Amino acid sequence: MRIGIDASSLLCAEPRGEGKSLLRLYQEIARLRPDCSFVLFGLPGLFQSPPLPGSRIVTFDCPGFRWNSWENLGLPWQAWRAGLDVLHCASSGAPFWSPLPVVMTVHDLIPLLFDDGQTAAARAGFQRRLGCGVRGARHIIAVSASTRRDLEARFPASVGKTTVIHWGSDPAPVTAASAPPFPVPYVLALGGAAPRKNTPAVVRAFARLAPAFPRLHLVIVGLGHPGARAAIETLAADCGIAERLVLPGFVSEALLTACYQHASALCYLSLYEGFGLPLLEAMAQGVPVVASNRASIPEVIGPAGISVDPDDLDAVAAALSGVLADPAGRSQAAARARDWAGRFSWRETAMQTLAVLEQAARCSEPVERRR
Repeated sequence: MRIGIDASSLLCAEPRGEGKSLLRLYQEIARLRPDCSFVLFGLPGLFQSPPLPGSRIVTFDCPGFRWNSWENLGLPWQAWRAGLDVLHCASSGAPFWSPLPVVMTVHDLIPLLFDDGQTAAARAGFQRRLGCGVRGARHIIAVSASTRRDLEARFPASVGKTTVIHWGSDPAPVTAASAPPFPVPYVLALGGAAPRKNTPAVVRAFARLAPAFPRLHLVIVGLGHPGARAAIETLAADCGIAERLVLPGFVSEALLTACYQHASALCYLSLYEGFGLPLLEAMAQGVPVVASNRASIPEVIGPAGISVDPDDLDAVAAALSGVLADPAGRSQAAARARDWAGRFSWRETAMQTLAVLEQAARCSEPVERRR
């Protein structure tokens, strides 16, 4: 099977969760099906060599930003020229037309459901892209049941052609733990400037439990925006925990792994996530998780994590205190976390995705007949 992939989330200067997950998915697909070939489409100038076996990169530009011409015109044209069997649009949008079958992956509906600082134009553009995909895709993949519910409520045409396929999780490597990157013990959080990340609530909840744990620190990774960082530093000072706050900004994959290995708990109070891959990354490392009970998050952490109302800071502080004050219980929670994360297999994700792609390809006419 010849698969085309909108890899714009991967073929960029700094791939984030969506791009990294796309690469991991197709690495597993390539391993399972060495007879498959892949064409990765992106903008020019960022990648020199294909990032996975059996693939080649096609980059192009297409004037017309307002009308999203790269996706709506250039992508289907380039995919048709390449003689592909199916086009996988993996970023919650798809062209308004395509001469070959399209499978679309939807990660979340954040711009339509949550005020996360987007402009009105950005929200309208997201709605158009997603609407085109819902109408034109042969099949839709949602990364969580929560995302599928949101999609079907907003776009009734998606009902009956949407399959939930969770992202996967890799088991933690069996290696000796590195030295602690920050003073221990610490609670780890993954912050961000976006309002839905709810980083101020993490600081306030930590401040409530801090007096009972005088050696405890709070490490918030990923807070790189200078204004957001300054606001969190000011809030920490107001809460009396400035000297116990660590803000390393964005970190490498190796340092993030070390952060997980030495964390006493993960506090994840996001108000909306389409999936929440960092939760599985932490659980695979045996980190006990206290997380928001919103959107997809309870689905991801399952019974192995502790779900809390992110607006109830006393409940958040109590849940973290319970984990921190009970070393034996924390050890048991770590084992449950590892076991639960192991259920999210990239192999299973790849097999289910292949089945959807193959079904879509079988339902199409041969490419040669459409030329």
